[in-house]
Amino acid sequence: MTLHALPNELLLNIAEFLDSQSSINAFARINHHCNNLLNSFLYNYNVQHHYGDALHWAAARGQLETARESLRQGANIEAIDPTTNRRPLFEASYQGHANIVALLVANSANVNATNGRGGMEQAITIAVSRNRECVLRVLLESGIDPNLATSKSGEHLLHIAAYRRVQSRLAVTKVLVEAGADLEALSPSSQTALQIACLHDPEVVRYLIESGANTDVRRPGGITVLHLAAIQGKINIVEVLWDLGFDINTKENCGHSVLYSACSNGRLEVAKFLLDRGAKINSRTLSGFTPLSAAVSWESNVFGGTGGEHGGITAFLLERGADPNKASHTSTTPLHLAVRSEHGLCKLLLQHGVDPESRTKTGITPLHEAARSGSLESARTLLAANVNVQSKDKDKNTPLHFAARRYHPELVELLLQAGADPMAKNRHGKLAADVAMEGIIGRSNEKRARLRTVLDHLEASSSLQHK
Repeated sequence: MTLHALPNELLLNIAEFLDSQSSINAFARINHHCNNLLNSFLYNYNVQHHYGDALHWAAARGQLETARESLRQGANIEAIDPTTNRRPLFEASYQGHANIVALLVANSANVNATNGRGGMEQAITIAVSRNRECVLRVLLESGIDPNLATSKSGEHLLHIAAYRRVQSRLAVTKVLVEAGADLEALSPSSQTALQIACLHDPEVVRYLIESGANTDVRRPGGITVLHLAAIQGKINIVEVLWDLGFDINTKENCGHSVLYSACSNGRLEVAKFLLDRGAKINSRTLSGFTPLSAAVSWESNVFGGTGGEHGGITAFLLERGADPNKASHTSTTPLHLAVRSEHGLCKLLLQHGVDPESRTKTGITPLHEAARSGSLESARTLLAANVNVQSKDKDKNTPLHFAARRYHPELVELLLQAGADPMAKNRHGKLAADVAMEGIIGRSNEKRARLRTVLDHLEASSSLQHK
């Protein structure tokens, strides 16, 4: 008698004696009749001996019939896969299988459950973060609140949608807004979805604004969404905001224009865009600083004035007509800021007509600043421009006093060679050597060694003057 001629009861008895799922599966594949007869038995075996992992397999691969039969045979709809640590609903949502999600929801899967042991993410949050539009619709139709604050971060679903990782989340953003998501809800960091999107996704920015999001929302300090995009160099978002009518000359509470904020962070492409559309190149902050000052400070700090991919922002502003002699309310000019680094920016500003002898309200010249900062090349550049090496601040300190106080032996030597007087006294009657000695107690051995060299230079120069 051939196998297919055996009674069904006997075939089932044979299957029951098989000791593995793979053996039962192989037996079921012998012929069409065995497959039909043993299919339910196989799923039941999977439920009894393999915690119903066929349901997880189906959820991961979008196999609707497999999922349906697993549930029919009693698979635990909330079982956690030990490998992925995911429930079937979370797995299906993660993979974007809306048909499986709908089946699981219809069979009373817990839509609010988190992913596995100790997990904090829910199926709906993963649907949003992975831009699973159809999955999101199914979950919202199950009754989940579109203004749900997630258990993982406390952010609303719309906040998650406003972020952009690999791809835009515009599709899920639209679904949430259409479902009634609150455009003005604040995240745990007190940001609206629009503020978040302005750092991530131009498409979402446009959609949120066109859907009625408050465009005048500001961060502490009065920082607008346009400032946010400019600071981060998001030129595509800056373009969208300008296209939607944002004022490119708007200022935050400290008087920083959007252009100033862009220059403060070296955002050359944004600066070009703003100036091409009418941004005021010499606008001042409440402290009187200009975008040029911001650009110089940024380049000095980041590149040391040596240039680089972003190093042309100062040169660009000067070429576009920025005034290098616009000083702050303390009379600090861009040159005072430039000499804190090496000579590249200093030379550039001098080429564009900056006053090398400009003074702050306390009488500090750029040479004083270079001496204080230890910027040897900047000092050389200024001396080559014939600045007064004996200039004095309001306390009658010369650049030599500044260099000596900061233990810069190379600068002390340079200033002495340029004619600095080591016997010049400040308002308190102190020589450069005297101010160098102040506060030396407790200094490191390295600073003590530098001090010794400074004093040697000063002593040698003083001796020459007395001959």
